[in-house]
Amino acid sequence: MSGKTKPVVVRATTQLNRIASADHGNVSLGLLEHRAPRQNPLLPPMLLLHGATLGACVFDLPLAGYSLMAEMANRGRCVYAVDIRGFGNSCIGPANSAGGPSHGPFPSITEAVADLGAAVTAILARERVEALDLIGFSWGSIAATRYATEHPEHIARLALYAPLYSEPNPTWLGLIAEPGNPMQLRGDVGDYRSIALSDLTHRWDNEIGDHAIDDYRESGVLECVFQALWSLNRHVREDGAPAFRCPTGPLVDLLSVFNGRRLYDATRVTTPTFLVRGSDDITSTDRDARSLLRDIRSRVKSYAVIPCASHFLLLEKKRTALYQLLDAFFEPLKEPRRSLEEDVL
Repeated sequence: MSGKTKPVVVRATTQLNRIASADHGNVSLGLLEHRAPRQNPLLPPMLLLHGATLGACVFDLPLAGYSLMAEMANRGRCVYAVDIRGFGNSCIGPANSAGGPSHGPFPSITEAVADLGAAVTAILARERVEALDLIGFSWGSIAATRYATEHPEHIARLALYAPLYSEPNPTWLGLIAEPGNPMQLRGDVGDYRSIALSDLTHRWDNEIGDHAIDDYRESGVLECVFQALWSLNRHVREDGAPAFRCPTGPLVDLLSVFNGRRLYDATRVTTPTFLVRGSDDITSTDRDARSLLRDIRSRVKSYAVIPCASHFLLLEKKRTALYQLLDAFFEPLKEPRRSLEEDVL
């Protein structure tokens, strides 16, 4: 016996809701909900937005101590996580389904923001409040910030984990751009990417780099992440490898960002904002985060770096440091959150 401890599998207590997209009647979005048994009226509801590869289920893994949703809900708030069209629990019609005619990469950033908006609208109506707290992860930070600039009245506070802004990234361009043309997406990119366990392992290990894997990731976690994603979108590649699929639209946005093109105007961010990333993250860089922090115009803004953590900090041993920083930023409000019913009375 190696002496290594494995995470304990726990039963999920999260509820799946279905909501319609705001701009497409053929799209049904999956909205996960983790409700605290006792509500703190000083804590607004919270919404989590995933990145370009891992859907909303990574915010609520069935492993003890690996649910950001449960951790945030334990403070007395309702926590939600939405799957953008094409990801995880979202359902789409034949226009973009596997086996149907290809329409190219989707969703666009406009569609992602529309899906996020649909989730925000549904949550505000369900909780009868005017605004919520929003966390965007990686690619999700782009859509989250863009939404916050367009609808600041609906966002109480904004946290960007592994934020992306406008830092040129030759390494990423070498992976997703057409050879010899960094401004163009690879020609072989279709509607979906197929991600096998080996692909996920390679991506995560590459983020950790030359450091010892065991210092960053617990045994069994990577397999649990893959199983959670694969169980929602079971696919088998031509080589026989089980894989989950994710839409390729986010790659278009990453191509823009990694060429130095900004997809939102940070100077329009007036909401209290917190940026956080792992020190070894090679996708969300320190220089990019500091540039974003400088441009944000909110009078309440801060930035933290967690040591010995990669882009997948949320799923690593240092995740508790992330939990603690988010909990400190999203502290109870000084006044109870106002109910929309108060406007009616």
